[in-house]
Amino acid sequence: MASIKHSIDANENPKYYVHWKDDRTGHGRRRIFKNIDDAAHLFWQKQNIELDCRTATWRGIDGSWSLKKLLMFFLGYQAGKLEKNIIRLSTYSKCRHDLLAVQGPILEKAILRISHRDIEEAVRPGCQRWVRAAFSLLLEKRLITFNPLEKPARRRRKPITIPTRATVRKLLDTAPRRERIACWLGICGLRIGEALAVTYEDVTVEMIQIRRHIVDGVIHEGLKRGVERQVRMPKELLELLDPELFGTSQPLVANIFTGEPLTINYGTQGALQKTLSEHGIKKFHHLRHFAVSRLAARGVDITQVSRLIGHVNIKTTIDVYGHLFFAPVSMEL
Repeated sequence: MASIKHSIDANENPKYYVHWKDDRTGHGRRRIFKNIDDAAHLFWQKQNIELDCRTATWRGIDGSWSLKKLLMFFLGYQAGKLEKNIIRLSTYSKCRHDLLAVQGPILEKAILRISHRDIEEAVRPGCQRWVRAAFSLLLEKRLITFNPLEKPARRRRKPITIPTRATVRKLLDTAPRRERIACWLGICGLRIGEALAVTYEDVTVEMIQIRRHIVDGVIHEGLKRGVERQVRMPKELLELLDPELFGTSQPLVANIFTGEPLTINYGTQGALQKTLSEHGIKKFHHLRHFAVSRLAARGVDITQVSRLIGHVNIKTTIDVYGHLFFAPVSMEL
């Protein structure tokens, strides 16, 4: 089995040793890293290869699996997701910070002997969700049969906020051109990360392709969540676009001075948020709610709406927007 160890060199700098067994030669191999991210990622890869080579006689996790080893295994798994743009850098940084904050004797305890009470006493509440996710990863790989951490109580879903049609119409009539383009993309059902990643390569006079997302002002191929899709181009939005830029990599919503992509802060703290607040709209995401309400009012089937707004699972659409699609039934005798 692969292993990972930590030590300090003569200059008091951290070093991480990853050991594993070479499949071809059968000899042990070792690599030394100066940062934990690369070390955890390699440890995850080597350990995962060993787990994929399990045979029918494999007996399961042995005593070498301490909580510390499990957390490094999970951190490497998260690093792999970051490399593939499945999660944001901010999510990985939060996970990394929380996992490294776990201290004390519990790190050396075998995971097969850890109980929910042990985690409650030794790990602060903010870190517990990552520890539970680490055990869930082992459960998914059929390495254990039970997750010792209890599932937290589900938070109550708040009612969605839908702006009125008059409010949205006033917003589109008075907002600056750039903010108007952004709002139109929200009305088409795009998330803020998707709207800021739409370039003139993704649009035609008839369609808008949603196939990219933005992270820290950098456009990445693929979507962080949801599915790739296309929506019809509204006439008013088409009139706001620059015909000379069609086919270029210029974002539809870009920095006025540099033409570079904007960060998510544009929709939470920047000019867009200020414009929305002036019209009584608290969040850009509320325009997405408005889009679904308009589709429901026009009689569009909920399965089609689920696809148009990019939900992976129709259950999510039903949970959030189901009440907009099911008309009340008369209870008269």
